[in-house]
Amino acid sequence: MARSAMSGLVLLLLCATCRLAIGITDGLLSNGNFERGPQPSQLRGTQVMGASSIPSWRTSGFVEYIPSGRKQGDMVEVVVHNPGVTEDPACGPLIDSVAIKTLTPPRRTNKNLVKNGDFEEGPYIIPGTKWGVLIPSRMVDEHSPLPGWMVESLKAVKYIDSDHFAVPRGRRAVELLAGRESAIAQVIRTVPGKQYALSFSVGDASNTCRGSLMVEAYAGRESTKVPYESAGQGGAAKRAVLPFRATSSRTRVVFFSSFYNTRTDDMSSLCGPVIDDVAVVSVRARPPKRA
Repeated sequence: MARSAMSGLVLLLLCATCRLAIGITDGLLSNGNFERGPQPSQLRGTQVMGASSIPSWRTSGFVEYIPSGRKQGDMVEVVVHNPGVTEDPACGPLIDSVAIKTLTPPRRTNKNLVKNGDFEEGPYIIPGTKWGVLIPSRMVDEHSPLPGWMVESLKAVKYIDSDHFAVPRGRRAVELLAGRESAIAQVIRTVPGKQYALSFSVGDASNTCRGSLMVEAYAGRESTKVPYESAGQGGAAKRAVLPFRATSSRTRVVFFSSFYNTRTDDMSSLCGPVIDDVAVVSVRARPPKRA
């Protein structure tokens, strides 16, 4: 039964996207917000009867359609049950507002060896949503929706937008949520023995994440810690630079938060420092001082 229910989740997701394989446009999938639901004759209570009862979707397993106002406030949601995993057979994950976005592979330039260092290319953020997008660890999903970057940690990072959060530069940035368990990394091409400078901006997301924040940055064998005192209101970002000498043709750049922090408005939601505008450039070695 558990396997059947999980199959229902997979079919529910994939059978909607297969119709878009020829021409993909960014945004919600057809009926991605589930506002068009089954006919009354296709429901047994809230249980969906029939694989094609929800317009533009195909379902398998035990799937429930919950109209607006009945549960979960003003959202229309599909509940995919997973019998055998939870004690309550009426408990399952909720799905709403399913969207798709075409991601453009980033390229390094002669001005920046880091790909997508400004984080402008990333997952689709549904208009009107105020919570950003959680990007899971690559242990959960090896295909990163943040081009050029890997989430090298146990916990997710948050992709945020300037419409709802404070972003140091541009329209997008990344918030490190869970201390050392929330890290992003990128491997860049370098020349062994050559000197480089890693620069980046640190700020807060203006989400009541108050207190002492700190970002740790690593480039090859070098590292630095950048403290940031946050009032939780989106203060001025701090620019940091880490010089390093490459020891191989590939250098790993890593960022993570030193501490666990929680938002002061609820004292439970994880939050952390925001990083943005990451760049690596080669620098000329200074000549030795004359005696």
